[in-house]
Amino acid sequence: MTIRYLLKSRPLFNINYRFLILFIITFPLFSSVAGQNIRVGLYRESEIRTIIFKVLEGFYTLTNQDSLKIEMKASDILFVTSVGNRISLWNTEKHLGIHSKIQITSKNPQHKMMLDPVYPTLPARNYYGNFDIWTDSTSRVTLVNIVSFQEYLAGVVEAESGVRSMPEYYKAQAIICRTYALNHIDRHQTEGFHLCDEVHCQVYKGFGIEHGPILKAVDDTKGLVIVDNQGMLITAAFHSNSGGYTANSEDVWSTTVPYLRGKPDIYYDKQRNSNWEKSVSIDEWVEFLKTMNIQTSGKNDYSFSQSKRQRFALIDNQPVLLGDIRNAFKLKSTFFSFENKGNKIVFKGKGYGHGVGLSQESAMEMARQGESYSSIIEYFYTDVKIIDLYETTYLMSLLPE
Repeated sequence: MTIRYLLKSRPLFNINYRFLILFIITFPLFSSVAGQNIRVGLYRESEIRTIIFKVLEGFYTLTNQDSLKIEMKASDILFVTSVGNRISLWNTEKHLGIHSKIQITSKNPQHKMMLDPVYPTLPARNYYGNFDIWTDSTSRVTLVNIVSFQEYLAGVVEAESGVRSMPEYYKAQAIICRTYALNHIDRHQTEGFHLCDEVHCQVYKGFGIEHGPILKAVDDTKGLVIVDNQGMLITAAFHSNSGGYTANSEDVWSTTVPYLRGKPDIYYDKQRNSNWEKSVSIDEWVEFLKTMNIQTSGKNDYSFSQSKRQRFALIDNQPVLLGDIRNAFKLKSTFFSFENKGNKIVFKGKGYGHGVGLSQESAMEMARQGESYSSIIEYFYTDVKIIDLYETTYLMSLLPE
């Protein structure tokens, strides 16, 4: 059983608090998340075959499950290459053997390591923490970063939000990312880690040069999560820009969630992704309609308009999911109108992303205008509360006499 299972299956505001509090205080996973380590699978969308580890700062120790033990200092380099179901190791001086699994660890969590994929060639990233490395059944190198939960969250906020926003926005995003992580903490349990580093979980690319202010926002909100009116962790969905109106969850994912309600967003405008336009040829459009089994009159008279988010467009009185149109033509959102002009279909749209939950660009604008992180969260999620998992006195105050 994990915290996610407990919180989802047993509301925080249920009368059985003594069991809940005891479980949270004593359960090892909560201890890990509270201030120790989380295991994150790296480069999960890529089939890594060869990668370079370079020590940026401090000292690390390379070990395996047998007797291998090699000290690594700043500027030392290790080449890791898959060989069947094992990994071959080289440093700049010699071959270090072939192994089934290795660990790269440091006693100081602030020591830094650079990972630079060679095959395939991908951008290098910098990480804190330790590493477990092995190959899977496809000869892919599996890389797991073992890092403090706080550092992980800071990395997620940085990757999802950029580095040029206000502290209150970073606090809001940190709470959202913490809530999401706890709610999905066992998503990759069978693969040897908690969460991956891609959009399947949350984007995580280690740390960048502006890491400090974001880490402070994570620390300032330590333990804070978002729960619904039943006391359960929410699915803290977010996107780039709402286009002026957020979406109902069921219009995107077919599941009605009470706290993910579409509502006006007055902060969306004059942002990077507020408005957009794209054209496709009539031939591409007609071919798409054929794949959707849409029978057309052949008059090439196509138009559709939405002032408030909808789910379908009617084309010759036949419904077509806006999500299918978006995916087919790689549009920024489903919040668009279109018409044919000559031999083209012209899309004029608003926003970027699925539109459910928090709009990041609007949240940033709210922070610039002086709104607090709690106001930002409550603006986008309906009937939710922000609670502190460490503040057991809060739970104790709700216990029956």
